[in-house]
Amino acid sequence: MKTGFCIFLLLFSLHPLAQQRITPLNTDTIPLMTEVVIKGYESQKRLLETPAPAAVVSRNDIERFSPAALTPAINAVPGIRMEERSPGSYRLSIRGSLLRSPFGVRNIKVYWNDIPFTDAGGNTYFNLADQSSLGQIEILKGPGGSLYGANTGGVIILHPDELPLSPENEGAENRFRAQVTGGSYGLASENIQWKFRNKNISSSVTQSHLQSDGYRENTRLRRDVLQWNGSAYLSEKDKLDWILMYADIFYQTPGGLNLEQMMDNPRMARPDAVEKKAAIYNKTPFAGISNQYRFSKHWSNVTSLMFNYSDFTNPFITNYETRKETNLGLRTKFVYHLTAGKHDVKFTAGMEWLRNYAAINNFGNINGKPDTVQFRDKMWARQVSPFLQGEWQLGKRFRLQAGVGSNLFVYHYQRLTDPDPSKKGKTLENQLMPRIAALYRITEDISVYSSLSKGFSPPSIAEVRPSDGNFYSNLQPEFGWNREIGVRGHTFQNRLQFDISVYRFKLRDAIVKRVDSSGADYFVNAGGTNQKGIEIFAAYTLVHNHLNFIQNIRLWSGVTLNDFIFTDYIINNKNYSGNALTGVAKTIWVGGLDISSRPGLFLNTSFTHTSKLPLNDANTAYASAYDILLAKLGWKKHFSGFSLEFFAGVDNALNQLYSLGNDINAAFGNRYYNPAPGRNYYGGITVAF
Repeated sequence: MKTGFCIFLLLFSLHPLAQQRITPLNTDTIPLMTEVVIKGYESQKRLLETPAPAAVVSRNDIERFSPAALTPAINAVPGIRMEERSPGSYRLSIRGSLLRSPFGVRNIKVYWNDIPFTDAGGNTYFNLADQSSLGQIEILKGPGGSLYGANTGGVIILHPDELPLSPENEGAENRFRAQVTGGSYGLASENIQWKFRNKNISSSVTQSHLQSDGYRENTRLRRDVLQWNGSAYLSEKDKLDWILMYADIFYQTPGGLNLEQMMDNPRMARPDAVEKKAAIYNKTPFAGISNQYRFSKHWSNVTSLMFNYSDFTNPFITNYETRKETNLGLRTKFVYHLTAGKHDVKFTAGMEWLRNYAAINNFGNINGKPDTVQFRDKMWARQVSPFLQGEWQLGKRFRLQAGVGSNLFVYHYQRLTDPDPSKKGKTLENQLMPRIAALYRITEDISVYSSLSKGFSPPSIAEVRPSDGNFYSNLQPEFGWNREIGVRGHTFQNRLQFDISVYRFKLRDAIVKRVDSSGADYFVNAGGTNQKGIEIFAAYTLVHNHLNFIQNIRLWSGVTLNDFIFTDYIINNKNYSGNALTGVAKTIWVGGLDISSRPGLFLNTSFTHTSKLPLNDANTAYASAYDILLAKLGWKKHFSGFSLEFFAGVDNALNQLYSLGNDINAAFGNRYYNPAPGRNYYGGITVAF
């Protein structure tokens, strides 16, 4: 019955992340879908004109779900998997890149507009980004090293929720929004936002607070974020963008359970996690500026600077760790743009420089308090990534992109507690990362594209020096080639949208997580992986008429098909070649129904089926398939000068027992599972004026 429902949604649906907005042409036709602009790869073009596997999570998509988490909005994108092992503990992967991420975000480059958000050590604290301040999340799938440095997973570009700046703006405009939410398991959140815009400045100030007691024992969460971002015209040729953010997050980590424990009591925590008061404390100020300057009609430059400092504390089952991290970043690019007749040519050349310094101390953990010193370490990392790209548009139908990037990664480490605390270092072999892509407009509404790209990703600092406290200087970068072809467009008077891509990614020296008998993580190079996939989304607009009682009805769906296997993978005389890639489901179906009415009532639903997935490299343990149903019902009304919205929702309406974030390759006790909350509810109110 559930499978039939998924198939129904797949056949008659439309993807929720509609990279498009509906604006009426006239009363006799279905409105034209005007796509948002894709900024990645310097395209500045509509998705239909972009030769890349890309997707966009809009502000509307984020608001379709609970204000407590980004997880369901991002997981609606085919090929993307966001996990939350406990509230606030995010993991994010693009096309299987989760293999090397026990926590956090690795092997994916993240930017705030043009400002680097990922540090030189290869880590991104994605859980510090507050969803109430996000206007759009742009996702570029597959290796993006030709412009964005070292990665094999892909690139994520965060865009702020602020009023667009234009020289034609007249007068000053102020907007305020306040939202309060409460729900099951002690969920409580509030956020306040003020937006200001005039002819020369647009800015947004956001304050947010989120807390939860958590579904499981030892899963309390508290997060506070204060953020100011904006943009300003300094002159007709000069524009400045900025972000100032302070984030303070605390969340407890309950530890994994084995299958018997999860079935007996999914709300329990691992006993030693409670005893050791396992948790994460992270206080991070982040500052970034980006300057766009146009020298002439053809030449321009964008230069961005980033600074952040993280005070990170982690009482863990095996130890008590403190980290003081300082990060600096610079990104600059020069663009030459020439239009001559049918030809539109653009060249981009630039460089990204990132530097990380971390003082890492490990102590014994006595009831959540630091005890005897185990290690005192210092680590330095530096990445330099030059890049060059050319783009040629011939008429309206053909577009060609070709680029190449490189990455120099150097790290040093020093163990102050050793008898010989001398500084050691390593320079990893530099590699070229080319990319070539072409797009052809078959018709005005349908295009086909193809791309070939190489990815390269050195081990992160957290992999060179993992939680077991050892240094793994023999760990090598992973690299591979991705081949892809796709078709996208809209038809039936713009009622039907579709986006289909087929790819094959062959990764060598894949970095894979292992767990020792104490529960600490470490990493090894696997032989490689062969990753073949198909990603589809489709959307159909059944009703769109502002004069009707029911103004909009949309069905949407996405499907991800993964055929990922290990190749030439032998460790400790065990041959895993031919086994399915750990932690990756073969099939994920997502679909739903959105309805809105003239009185202001609306309903957003989504249904996700995830097939079983292997929990270890040997494929001897699997997580069972599961189905998740979400729904949000609300009423929104615009009055003179302000708007009011009431909403209520249910997550996991089928009350499924599943783990959204497994501890893969758990070596001791088969503690793979981190049970997600059962059926839970939320509700709230939003006021804007």
